[in-house]
Amino acid sequence: MKRATMRRLMPPGAVLCALLVAGPALAGPKEDIAAADKAFSALSVAQGSNAAFLAYLADDGRLFGTGNQPPIYGKAAAVEAFKTSSNGDPKTNVLSWVPDNVEVSADGKLGYSDGRWTFTAPTVTLTGRYLTVWRKVGDAWKVAADIGTTDPQPKK
Repeated sequence: MKRATMRRLMPPGAVLCALLVAGPALAGPKEDIAAADKAFSALSVAQGSNAAFLAYLADDGRLFGTGNQPPIYGKAAAVEAFKTSSNGDPKTNVLSWVPDNVEVSADGKLGYSDGRWTFTAPTVTLTGRYLTVWRKVGDAWKVAADIGTTDPQPKK
């Protein structure tokens, strides 16, 4: 179709309106990873960190924690490790986080998010930083690897 014909078919503000309506649909992988990371944290707050990690962890994902426990390699191993973990009950402790930065590979299939986390339990509150590596699996972003550091605690 010729350009002049297209101009006659589309009213002057139609293109702008179409772009505004389609804006969320035009979000890229960077925005998708940020949204997945925020939803991951929200699930951790609502249902516990164990449930959140099992929901978002890739089958071959790796969890390195903050170095206080051995790494967990794969979702099946996470299921076993979480059976004896006390971090799974949001009534007794809450792990939440907020991404500060998101980057994505040129092909849009791999990315990472990093930011600050907070863990609150009846007798302790800890904070730190995290790095989560995300991999596109089908239409979803899954955790390929996750590691955190703990902020230094004040001297008593």
